[in-house]
Parts: sequence; structure tokens; C-alpha cells
Amino acid sequence: MKKDHMAMVALVMIPLYLLTVVNAFWPVQAVSADENRTLQQMPQISWQGLKTGEFTRTFEDFFSDQFPFRSFFVQVNHQLIEAMKKPFAGDLEIVAGPGGEIDLGEGERLEPDPEDKVVLPTPTDKPPVTAAPTAGPSVSPDPSPTVAPTATPQPTATPQPTAGPTPGATGKVETVSGVIILDNRAMELYYFSESRSERYVKLINRLQGKLDSAQVYSLVAPTALEFYSPDDYHDGSSNQANAISSIYGRLDGKIKTVDAYSKLRDTWQDYIYFRTDHHWTARGAYCAYQAFADKAGFAPLALDSFSTGIVPGDFLGSLYRYTKSSKLKNNPDFVEYFLPAVESEGIAFTSTAMSEGYRIQAVRTEVGSSNKYLAFIQGDNPLVRLTTSLTNGRKIVVLKESFGNALVPFLLNHYQEVYVIDPRSLSADLPAFIAKHGIQEVLVVNYAFAVTNNKWLDGFEAMIG
Repeated sequence: MKKDHMAMVALVMIPLYLLTVVNAFWPVQAVSADENRTLQQMPQISWQGLKTGEFTRTFEDFFSDQFPFRSFFVQVNHQLIEAMKKPFAGDLEIVAGPGGEIDLGEGERLEPDPEDKVVLPTPTDKPPVTAAPTAGPSVSPDPSPTVAPTATPQPTATPQPTAGPTPGATGKVETVSGVIILDNRAMELYYFSESRSERYVKLINRLQGKLDSAQVYSLVAPTALEFYSPDDYHDGSSNQANAISSIYGRLDGKIKTVDAYSKLRDTWQDYIYFRTDHHWTARGAYCAYQAFADKAGFAPLALDSFSTGIVPGDFLGSLYRYTKSSKLKNNPDFVEYFLPAVESEGIAFTSTAMSEGYRIQAVRTEVGSSNKYLAFIQGDNPLVRLTTSLTNGRKIVVLKESFGNALVPFLLNHYQEVYVIDPRSLSADLPAFIAKHGIQEVLVVNYAFAVTNNKWLDGFEAMIG
């Protein structure tokens, strides 16, 4: 019996020992193609890192990410998880390999038209003198706009939104390498890691600590999976309500958290997420706008008060492009829009010098690209400045990935100036930029995957310093 016990221990320990030895000589990988993310590199040893425990935590991530044959073990683990789910998921079919955070074409924008190029005088380094901000919208024209406002686009046909599947639905589910397809809807598989989200939390806390007077808001948006997938996709680490609560619970008390989740949950029967794309729709962004208004101290405009329409042409979004599912192809989305109630002008820039850029529209009623989501602020530009006909002195900067694009047009109804920054493509000293332009509010808005996206976080950290 004792010999059998020792043999079993040896059977387990010898392979682990051999893998550890191999690990010492295993080449360090920069990127995981299967998980579509940057892998942790060997951390530098420092007294501060050892004292705070940061070195230990980072080294654990490094060891986990660089473990020999990691890709193989990740795939095996995923397949085991999916196999265990099978008895509980009704009619579940495994179509393909491992899930995880995937590349959905983030960073796309409409190419500028040469005719929209504009050259502006270099802004002064002196902070502007602004009036005390007020909350209510106004339609008084700005006496000295930088660029002549574009005419308000005329809406097209009245939209006809359709409801998605009922939460907890148990129809036939297909899994395509990190994406599930239920009926005519595709959704990203989601697994939350509190340790991986810690960097996001620390950076937002650091930003608030560096701002003397500007108020920071945090908005983490759930994905469609939370509302339209079978119940077994909402347990444990895949429960996005718990994930968002975990993030918000670790933020500095000065930061105002925005509960978009509850608004979206209460409106799930509406057309709030695309079926073939990972983004929310304009109606979903409106829910987030309502939630933000509650925290920012102004009354949101009623949805039926906006001029509305549909961008011409069917929309087959990122999840269709990723899966090539015939179910999605045969059930395309449409892109609905709601025009701001105030006049606005927008210029996209590639640097904070803001001396040269090109004109953009907050909402485009026609989009030549197949990606109709580019209707909202024309996609992911490094820096956008939007000025409105309001004279309330209220200014905000929105730090976002593409989920924030559909939200920005609603904010124009309450702010004299709205700055939009994508940290993945802009180099800037953010606290200095905020002070220079007299910005009073900062909204950090991301969907659930972005809180652990290293590319976004690297850019965000570089901006904060």
C-alpha cells in the first residue's frame, strides 16, 4: 500500500518537476495567438516591488503565462469545461476549440476625406477661463466657433427594433472558438479574473489622485452574453454583475461609479445589443447615458425626443466576421441612430497639439463602409474634440475603446465641449491635458473585456504617468 502511494506521488511529481526544469530553458513568448493577448514578461526585481508584493504577483502571472506547452493545456482545460457544461446546457454542440478574449477588429475608423482637412492655430498653453458649468442643456449658439457647424443630418426611415432571445434561453448553442451562437445571436464567452482587473482599478485610482478638481466616473459595460445566454453561462467567474461589482468595490471613494448594468438589464427586451457584433446598439448606449446622467447631475433627454433613423444597408458585424456563421449572415443587424438635440462640430486629431485634423460628424446617417457602427463619431480616432451650441461651460473627456463611441452623441446634449480619447492610439500627459483645457469631468467607459486588455491599459498607464 505504501509503495502504491509513493508510486502515485512520483507519477504526479516527476512530470511537474520535468516541466519546471523545461520552463527554465523555455523561450519567453510575447503574445498568445489562441487567447489574443499579450503575455506577462519577466518582471524587474526592485525593493519596492518585493515590499508591496507586486513582484510576487507579477511573477506568478509570468510563470503561468510562460509555462511550457501552455497553449495545449489551455485548450484541454477549455474542452473539459465545455464537456462538463453539456448536461446542463440543453442542446449544446461544441463546434471548435478554445475560447477567450478575441480580436474583433477594434481600432477601426473611417478614413478621412481630404476635403475635411482643417488647420487650426496652435492652442495657447494657458488654461482657458471658463464659466461655471451648469447641468441643463441650452441651444444658444456659441458666438465664436472654431469651424462652421455642419448641417443637422436628416433622419431616414423610422426604425423597427426587434427583441432578442429571453434571458436563460436553452436553445441549441454552438461554440466557435470563444464565441457562442444561440439562434441568430453571437456572443463572446466571458470569464472574469479579479487579479487581472487589479491593474485597471489601480490606474483609475491613480488618475483620480492626480486630478485636483476634475471628477472621475467609471462605467464598465456588460456584454450581450449576460442577458441573452443560457443560465449556465452566468455562474462563477462568468457572472458579469459580480465582476463589475468587484471592480467598483475596489475603486477610490472619490470616483463615481455608473450602474449601466441595471438599466440594460431592465431593458433587455429592446434592441440594446447587436446580434452579429460585440457592441451595444444606440439604444444600449442610451441606457448607459441614463445611468451616467443619474451620477453626473443632469436629467437625460427622453429617447422619443430625438430625431432618429437607420443607417442604410444591412450590418454584419465583428462576430459574423469572426465566425462566418450562416445563421448570422441570414439575420443581419441594422444600425439605428439618434441625432443630438443641439448643433455640434467635431474635429479628429492625431496629437494633443490639435493644430491639424479633419472634420467629423458625431452621427453619420450614411456610412460607406460595411462596418455601420462607424456611424458613431466615425470610429476609433486617437483624439476628437466636439463643440456644441451650448454655453454652459461644462466640459468632459471620455476615455474609451469602441464601446464608448455610441455613447458620446448623447453627451453632446449637456456639454459645451466633449473630448474623446482612445488610449490605444494617443500619446499624451492626461492630467496636463485636462488642466490645460479646463475640463471638469472624466468618464472612463469600457466594456467588460477591456478592463484586462493590455493594449488599452498600456496606453492608459502611459497617459497617467
